[in-house]
Amino acid sequence: MMRTLRAVALAALSVVLVAGPAQAAARPLAAPPAEAQISVELCPPDAVVPGETGTLEVKVTNNGPNATTDATLVVVHFPPPGVVKSADPPVALTYFGTGSSYSVPAGLAPGAASVEKLAMYVAPITLPGETISGDVKAFYPGDPDQSGHTTPYSFVTADTKAHMMVGASSAWQAGHPVPQPGDLTGKPGSTINLPLWVYNAGPSYSRHPIDLMVTVPEHTALTGTPPFGCTATGPRSLTCHFGEGPRFQNAIFIDPAVEIDPDTVAGQVLPGGTLDVMPSPEEDCGPMSDWHTGFVVTVD
Repeated sequence: MMRTLRAVALAALSVVLVAGPAQAAARPLAAPPAEAQISVELCPPDAVVPGETGTLEVKVTNNGPNATTDATLVVVHFPPPGVVKSADPPVALTYFGTGSSYSVPAGLAPGAASVEKLAMYVAPITLPGETISGDVKAFYPGDPDQSGHTTPYSFVTADTKAHMMVGASSAWQAGHPVPQPGDLTGKPGSTINLPLWVYNAGPSYSRHPIDLMVTVPEHTALTGTPPFGCTATGPRSLTCHFGEGPRFQNAIFIDPAVEIDPDTVAGQVLPGGTLDVMPSPEEDCGPMSDWHTGFVVTVD
């Protein structure tokens, strides 16, 4: 009898020992709770004129149950030659070949968001009507779900804007002529070149035709071959046509040669020189005062 009871007890114990580990293996381990869940929302700029900036608004939100305990790295891909110029509120930007990055500090509370307004500078060389595309990525190591961390954006460039300014000098500063020794002076009967120019103050490259009208001063007369793109329309007048204006912060120089009347005398100032540009109204909205300049030749 004792032997039978002992056998029954051992059999029951063996069932417990076998069933216990099997039940433990079948029960899945609970995953650790998510520390934070990050999402990225964007508000891209409207059409941006090449040479100007548009605002890309980046909103990084913590949708998780806990505050972030590490910084969130935000990477903004923006095709060169454009560049992210600044952020509002100010934040340190780290630049790389195809964009910039910044960090959202740790401590972003559940339901809270970090919003940055990024100034996206579109290079002046960019064509109008071009679609610029990129994306923004957020990297937070405490988020087990990486979906929603990459958000694309795109915007289209507007028509270019180029502002023309004219001058009569061999040099300029800040878009205005700077007289140089020997500029617009000559002896009676001599031939001199008039350093005339049209300058593009931007912000874009010029994409439209421009026309110039030149009148040389009294007691001078055009001589020699007219400058490239120009045609003499009288003894003292030229018209010039160019398929496009100068590039951004660049100039087209025209240097017509004139002969000074041999009957002039040293110290005489010869008035009546004018230079006018007629830019395309499609890209240049003035001020119109920059499209005209007067100049004189001084007899030495």
